[in-house]
Amino acid sequence: MLESLPSSTKAQKNVLTDGQLTCTYQELPEVFGALQQYFDQRGISITDCFALECDNTVSSALVLLYLLEGGYRFLLLPQEVKPPQVLGSKQYLPRLCRYRIRTGSFTDKPKARNFRYPEQFLDIVENEDWIGDGPSPTAQCDRIGINPIQENNPSRKLYIRTSGSTGKPKIAVHSHDKLLTNALNCLQRLGLKQDDRIAIPVPIYHMYGLGAAFLPGVMAGASIDLQKNSNLLKYVQRERDFNPNVAFMTPMFCETLLKGRKTSRKYNLTVVAGDRIREDTFVRFESRFGSLVSLYGSTEMGAMAASTPDQPQEVRLKTVGKPMSGVKITLGKDNTDGVSELWCHHDYGFEGYVDQDGKPISQGIQTQTDWFGTKDLGRIWSDGHLEVIGRCDHSVNRNGLLVLLADVERGIETIEGIDSVVVVSQGESQRGKGIVAYCVLAKDSNIPEADIRAACFDILPRHGIPDRIFLVNSFPKLPNGKVDRLKLIGMHDQGKGKHSAVSGQPSA
Repeated sequence: MLESLPSSTKAQKNVLTDGQLTCTYQELPEVFGALQQYFDQRGISITDCFALECDNTVSSALVLLYLLEGGYRFLLLPQEVKPPQVLGSKQYLPRLCRYRIRTGSFTDKPKARNFRYPEQFLDIVENEDWIGDGPSPTAQCDRIGINPIQENNPSRKLYIRTSGSTGKPKIAVHSHDKLLTNALNCLQRLGLKQDDRIAIPVPIYHMYGLGAAFLPGVMAGASIDLQKNSNLLKYVQRERDFNPNVAFMTPMFCETLLKGRKTSRKYNLTVVAGDRIREDTFVRFESRFGSLVSLYGSTEMGAMAASTPDQPQEVRLKTVGKPMSGVKITLGKDNTDGVSELWCHHDYGFEGYVDQDGKPISQGIQTQTDWFGTKDLGRIWSDGHLEVIGRCDHSVNRNGLLVLLADVERGIETIEGIDSVVVVSQGESQRGKGIVAYCVLAKDSNIPEADIRAACFDILPRHGIPDRIFLVNSFPKLPNGKVDRLKLIGMHDQGKGKHSAVSGQPSA
């Protein structure tokens, strides 16, 4: 990976920073050497598997890059919110991992601030539940005649958990080489350069932050600002200090910036992914902050498609661009008005799922050697652009007609006094599956649920009108920024909604 970095003097002086600590690209070989020595002294082998608790800090980023550079097997996990008070105390780890690596703040010792003393910011603890060596990656390498640190060997694997937005999280397996080729796709499609200054407020333990933002930025040799637990105030402060010209955000963070920032500021490029962005948000954001492009991907496939800044706004507004190099997208057999489930064949996608012991599992889903069902609904334009409409499980059949919950959300969002909407299928109605809308009101709005539902009759088809409306203060979020729909439904079931439902009249 180091060999692919730009070698110019300017690129070597570019930095990775988190607002507290900074490391230049020029320092990376020496830092990696110190980490190698630290591992060797502890008898840690290239065949060992790690769980890296990763956050958006330079110390985490350096260890992550070293594990990729060294060809180690490792699982990315979010860092525990409340770390153990006693250093080295036991935490749960998947049994396939021999060690847990946790990075922390530097000690008060001055020498630690140059990253050449890993013992000052690393905590490595052996997993008491480790299942043992099992099939040795080294033995597998010997059997097929390759060097353990070369490409296409059993050691060079990244394990990454799915977000859980569509069910119980699973562990997906990526080879290092395909992961980096996927990142190269993003670098080339987005046009990242060593002169860029990239703000990354999205977590790098998820595929979006890692494979679309951080690794492409590193491969470009750009300066990168990693932002941990970012919010509006933190972001604006880091923006003043770091002066980014490229940013990677979620739709929710784009809306936060629009609402909370009074002045405009132009970026060369802002990339948005992770969920649907409202069209009015897209237009307003671009008018104030510069070119906005959408990227489409998943934990399993990495980046599948992305727009480019030079495309017309109407194309970037409606689509996520064309498929990446090595990616084919097709529609499923059940096709309604050109809309169906999107299926992907990705030359650089994942290899499959494993369980907690590292054993392959199918989960009833085909691996990347076949066509992978994304569980997203979409359509393919005649010129190849890809339009993602919503999740397959975010659609219902009512009166024999398909209702896309995303269309219901878009309609309700046009009602004056509504800030944001999440629509789910819940229960049954006389028309078929029940539809429930959860609404967050705009500031100073007090529109009641009954009035919201009444307004739906003027803007939605009859079969798409929600059976019930609930007002909530905010939406619970998953770590990747998406709405946690299961938790949202649970809030209502536990009586935690701001208001009760409208009276149970069937949809007209």
